[in-house]
Amino acid sequence: MIASLRGRIARVDEEWVVLEVGGVGFQVFVHARTGAQLRAASGEVRLEVHTVVRDDAISLYGFLDPQELVFFRHLLGVERIGPRAALAILSRTEWEALAEAIVAEDHELLAAVPGIGLKTARRIVLELKGTVDQMGIVSAPATDGRSTAVGDRAAEALVALGFTASTSRSAVGAALATLSGQGERTVEEVVREALRRLGPNGAGR
Repeated sequence: MIASLRGRIARVDEEWVVLEVGGVGFQVFVHARTGAQLRAASGEVRLEVHTVVRDDAISLYGFLDPQELVFFRHLLGVERIGPRAALAILSRTEWEALAEAIVAEDHELLAAVPGIGLKTARRIVLELKGTVDQMGIVSAPATDGRSTAVGDRAAEALVALGFTASTSRSAVGAALATLSGQGERTVEEVVREALRRLGPNGAGR
C-alpha cells in the first residue's frame, strides 16, 4: 500500500494531479482546495496517500495535511460515503470546520455539499460525532487582541513557508498555549515554537 509520495507536480486537473516521483507519474485524486494549493506549488511536494485497491484499478487519494487524511478515513467509515463523496465534503471547507460542525450537530453545513443532502448529513453527524471529538482540534486561545493578531501573523508566516492553513493554525494554537503566561510574545517567537512542534520533517506541508 502506498502511504505517501514526494515529488514534483507534473499536472493538475479538476479532480486529480499527476505527481512525478523518480521518473514515474502517479495519478492522485484530490479535492478542489488541495488542487488549488498544488497549482501554486513549486519544487517538490509531499502528499499523504490513501490507497484503494479494486480488481480493475488502484486509486490513490492525496492530502497535504496528515490530519485531513485521518478525517477522510473517518468519512469513509460512514455508510454510503465513498472516496469521491468524502472528497466532495472536504472540498466544502477545511476539516477542522467540518469536525466542529459534526460535534455541534450542524447538519446544514454538510447538507450543502452537492450529492450529500440532509439525510446523509444526519447520518454523518450520528456516526462520527464521538469519533471526531477525539481528534484534538487545537485552536488559538482567545485572549486579547494582540495575542490574536500575533497568532494570525504567525500562521500566515507558516503558510508562506509551505505549510497548509489548517496545519499552521493548529501549530500556532499549540505554540500560543505553550507560551501563555510568559508575557507578550513576538511573531518570530511563536513561529519558532510552532516549527519546533511541527518537527524536522515539516508534517503538513
